[in-house]
Amino acid sequence: MANTSNTKSALIIGASRGLGLGLVTEYAGRGWHVTATVRRLPAPDAFAQFGQQIKTEMLDINDLAAVEAFLPRVKDQLFDVVFINAGVGGPEGKNAETVTPAEMSDLFMTNAISPVRLGYKLVPLVKPGSGILAFMTSILGSVTLSGGTYAQLYCASKSALNQLTRSFVAELKANITVLSMHPGWVRTDMGGAGADIDVATSVKGLVDVLTSKAGSHVHEYLDYRGKTIPW
Repeated sequence: MANTSNTKSALIIGASRGLGLGLVTEYAGRGWHVTATVRRLPAPDAFAQFGQQIKTEMLDINDLAAVEAFLPRVKDQLFDVVFINAGVGGPEGKNAETVTPAEMSDLFMTNAISPVRLGYKLVPLVKPGSGILAFMTSILGSVTLSGGTYAQLYCASKSALNQLTRSFVAELKANITVLSMHPGWVRTDMGGAGADIDVATSVKGLVDVLTSKAGSHVHEYLDYRGKTIPW
C-alpha cells in the first residue's frame, strides 16, 4: 500500500555502513520511516533503536536478479526521498596502465552503471512533485576541479556517474527533483581517518540540503552544505 500518512519516508540504497548507515539514522532520528537496503544480513545494530521505523531489504545493485526480486517488494510505496548511495573505492594504487579489466568493470558497474540503471527503475517510487531522487557522487567526479593523480580511476567512475545522471535527467519525464550529492571528505572506511568531517556532520548537511530542494524540479551537483560544484 502507498504511504498516505503525513509521515515522510526515504529509501536509502546501500545502508550497511558509513554514509548510507548515517543517512538512515539521520532520517529516522527526524521521525521519517526508512527503507534501508543492505547487501547481507544482519542489519546494522544501530537500526534496532528505531524498531519498525526502519525496514531492511537485501539488495546488491550489481545483481540484476536481486534487483528484479527487490522491486516487487517496494512497488506499491511512494518515497519522499530515494538516495542511491552504494559505491566502492576501487583498486588501490592502480591507474589506467595497471588496472585489470575485471577491476575496472567492477568499479564502473558499481559506481556509475548500476546506480543509474537502478535510478530508472526507482523513478515510479519517487513522490511526484515534491519527491527527490539523489545519487551519491563526489567532488572528485568534477572534470573542472580534478586532474591530479589521486585516485584517478575512482575519479573517472564518479565523472561517469555524473555524465550518466545528466543523460538520465535529460530523458526523465517524471515531475521530480534529481540531485548529485558530494558528502564532503568524510571519516569513513573509504575516506580514511584523516578526513575533514565525521559522518554525522555530513549526513545532517545532506539531509538539510535535500529538504531545502524538495519540489525544486532541478538537477544540481551540490555538496553537503548546498554549495554548487562545477561539472
